[in-house]
Amino acid sequence: MNIDGATAIIYAELGFPAELARGLFLLSRSVGILAHAWEENEGGARIKGPLPKTVLAGYHGKPYRDLDRP
Repeated sequence: MNIDGATAIIYAELGFPAELARGLFLLSRSVGILAHAWEENEGGARIKGPLPKTVLAGYHGKPYRDLDRP
């Protein structure tokens, strides 16, 4: 069970109709996604999870080149 399942149980116990509970779920999830995107945008880097940047996979191929564009 995750927070979404627990929230559904609470909405059902409070007597919310299923359609309204779904709308509240979507609204709260949307606000969370927007807040996460805003945080990444303001920080200038993607937030990839609880791992430190030194542990994340990186590019180990040929070095990037500066190509002259016509």
